[in-house]
Amino acid sequence: MKNIMPAKKQNSLQDCLICEEEKDRGIHLLNYFICVECEKDIVQSETEDRGYKLYLDRLRKVKDTLISMKEDKVH
Repeated sequence: MKNIMPAKKQNSLQDCLICEEEKDRGIHLLNYFICVECEKDIVQSETEDRGYKLYLDRLRKVKDTLISMKEDKVH
């Protein structure tokens, strides 16, 4: 057990699905990570906002993964 590092010293940076930057705080959606800043922007965005289409395009990866997982269960 000596080789286990405390959580705060581990490199916990992850690539955000939306902004594609390495961040240390956010949520996991399936196998994807969304940073706190992008999560906030998504929740507050309106359909006419210029970033809205980007959010849809990036989040489509999550939908595609769900569909793939469902198809794998059927076969």
